[in-house]
Amino acid sequence: MASFWTNVKKLLPYKNLEVKDLAFRAGVPYSTIINGMNKNSMPHADLALKISKIMNISLESLLGEETVRILNAETEAPSQSELEKQELTLYRKNKLIIDALEEIPVTVRDSMQDLILKTRDSY
Repeated sequence: MASFWTNVKKLLPYKNLEVKDLAFRAGVPYSTIINGMNKNSMPHADLALKISKIMNISLESLLGEETVRILNAETEAPSQSELEKQELTLYRKNKLIIDALEEIPVTVRDSMQDLILKTRDSY
């Protein structure tokens, strides 16, 4: 049981997530995630599946049935220039959308961002 939350804790920084973000995207209270982590209790199947989808990792890996592999930062992580190239490619691909979003008032933009994240998480 403990391996699920141990693996989640281990992966949060690599997925650029904080516990509060994970809770929000999973649609559960922050306390649900924190209590699960502190008590090392296994979450309900639906929550475990949501978390695996949000973190883009197999449920089997989070359960400890598969080895969770984290890149060795020195030998396997992309270099800074490679990361910058990937970000530039992604920006160019989505430039039209990014420019349109920049013209929308912040409150509307935040609502649209929430809608997009919830839609993505439902798949």
